[in-house]
Amino acid sequence: MQQHCKQSLTILCLFLLGLTACTPAKRPLPDVSGVEAPLQVQRFEQDLFQLDTNNFAAALATLPDKYPVFAELFCTRILEAGSLANLTQPQLDFLRGFVASPVYRAVYDTTQLVYPNLNAITADLQQALRYFRYYFPDVQAPEHLVTFNSAFNYSTIIFGENELAVSLDMFLGNDFDYQRYSPGAPIFSTYLVRTYNQDHLVAALLRVLIDDLVGPAPGNRLLDEMIHNGKKLYLLDQLLPTTADTVKFRVTPQQWTWLQENERNLWSHLLTEDLLYNSRYQDFRKLIEPSPSGAPTLPEESPGEAANYVGYRIVEQFMQRHPELPLGELLLYNQAQDILDQSRYKPARK
Repeated sequence: MQQHCKQSLTILCLFLLGLTACTPAKRPLPDVSGVEAPLQVQRFEQDLFQLDTNNFAAALATLPDKYPVFAELFCTRILEAGSLANLTQPQLDFLRGFVASPVYRAVYDTTQLVYPNLNAITADLQQALRYFRYYFPDVQAPEHLVTFNSAFNYSTIIFGENELAVSLDMFLGNDFDYQRYSPGAPIFSTYLVRTYNQDHLVAALLRVLIDDLVGPAPGNRLLDEMIHNGKKLYLLDQLLPTTADTVKFRVTPQQWTWLQENERNLWSHLLTEDLLYNSRYQDFRKLIEPSPSGAPTLPEESPGEAANYVGYRIVEQFMQRHPELPLGELLLYNQAQDILDQSRYKPARK
């Protein structure tokens, strides 16, 4: 009996060692405590809605002093009211009407209730920018964050030189009635509004940085798109290592569980349905874009962007097998097939 127990223990140890050898460890989290991440935060929506509407032209003229770039951008591109440098009277009246509107003032008041301060947002963003500067020391990181209210014109996040701007009225929480302001607008569909909250704000800001860093997909096959999106998710994971996976992947807890439990089935589906090398975008659009559910051939409980999760897992295993590869050099690998081959991706049975 004792000999049998010793043999069983030896077999178990060898089995566990085999698992360890076959599954590379995750990369250790770098110490970024010494990395500087200066970030100036300005609340444009407060300065705008506190302007004196009885002396509006003179009050409005003070904004460019404090916001030399953003004030002009807001008036010309977001509200499309015209340039501050030469506003006509109708354009000036339009801007005054926006600030004085009971509807938009109510939205502004809600914004101030949801975001009385930005301390937590600033702290989380600064920590992410420390990781960004650590991994990409030669890339200019934003040092300026501007918040604004957009009148729901969908300019949620703007990224310019050294500056990020975010429309806080697009992150007022799942219970805010967006449909009241734009009934039937696709951007206010339930599956999207679920992410319009504080928990998703910093991740949304970082996605804009990552999109700019990674650029467009190098090919048009599903494999190219999902590996490309997998890279972006992997970068987001490195910049937000303590953020919930459901936030980073924009899924519900139930959908996250489904992805983890059905990874092998999902991979098999991509192969058996001849989707992996398919270049007809409409055939796999729901697999890589936000959607209330996955592709028509997948179970109803599957989320949109399901193939991006597989792309992330492939990139993750590729990086695990190349622990010496700096994160910045991942961006130089543009051959999706090469990343797939080197990852030796083979999802385990659940």
